[in-house]
Amino acid sequence: MPKRDDKCLDCSSSDLSFAPNNSGKSRIVQEPCSWFEIHYLVKEVARQAAAKKFDSILAITNGGIIPARLLAEELGIDDIKLVPIRGKKIITSEMPALDKKKRYLVIDDIYDTGATYEKVSKALKGFSCDYAFCMTRHPTDAGICGRILGHDRWILFPWERVQ
Repeated sequence: MPKRDDKCLDCSSSDLSFAPNNSGKSRIVQEPCSWFEIHYLVKEVARQAAAKKFDSILAITNGGIIPARLLAEELGIDDIKLVPIRGKKIITSEMPALDKKKRYLVIDDIYDTGATYEKVSKALKGFSCDYAFCMTRHPTDAGICGRILGHDRWILFPWERVQ
């Protein structure tokens, strides 16, 4: 089991969030996160969520689509719906039709500032939803979390392109 330290399972990085580039300006240090770690974190989220029965998984489109598919497989859930977010805004006209009688597990890749969580939880008010994140920057009571990072470095997920 990984420790709650300040780096991914199979990568090394400095403790600095920014490093100078050739122009003398700072650039964000990207900390890569591997597919291996994503699979581990999804299994950890599934382990924590297994005690509850969910009818559907709601994937945050910014980063939760791939974790949602992996989580659905782990939990044996066939229904995945998308919570459409573009430009840090929820596209309400594209929200899926939800049933107040069903229980939903909302998944995203990372709980960063909490802004996305706040918007989504507000949009889903009145529905039975639990929230899950592969990672969170710092301890939060927003939902299930696979790992607490304890730092502010930029996490580069395997489905993102290298900057």
